[in-house]
Amino acid sequence: MNMTIPPRNPGLNIGFLVSDTSRMLRRIFNERLTHLGLTQAQWRALAHLSRNEGLNQVSLADRLDVQPITVARLIDKLVAAQLVERRPDPNDRRAQRLYLTAQAAPVLEQIWDVADETYAVVLKGISDEERDQLIELLTRLQANIGPLQPGGSS
Repeated sequence: MNMTIPPRNPGLNIGFLVSDTSRMLRRIFNERLTHLGLTQAQWRALAHLSRNEGLNQVSLADRLDVQPITVARLIDKLVAAQLVERRPDPNDRRAQRLYLTAQAAPVLEQIWDVADETYAVVLKGISDEERDQLIELLTRLQANIGPLQPGGSS
């Protein structure tokens, strides 16, 4: 028996909307950040480290949704560019923690400037109150998703 499954409208699905919006924003940022000579993975790593200095490579890999070996190579390049440094983990002799260098500050400032310019365009027609509400709703959505992830955290 061949049953036809009725199509669903992905435009009305939160998962598709969030994922597609995120993908589109990353593409815009990539285009606008080419002058820095950073790959998407590199600027995303710097952004995550700016909010979470002292992460280890495994935690950063998890946040970037890539394999730890990929992050190791990525960090090697950021260390060579003098944007990130590895420091020994005081609690685990085998692990290292990741920190931004002073040279990363102006690069991050340019990243944030591009973000501000981009959001000024993409949020056009959305009031400050609506923007704040969107941020609040997405934050609550993240909080609800956290326990559902492997390991039960965000």
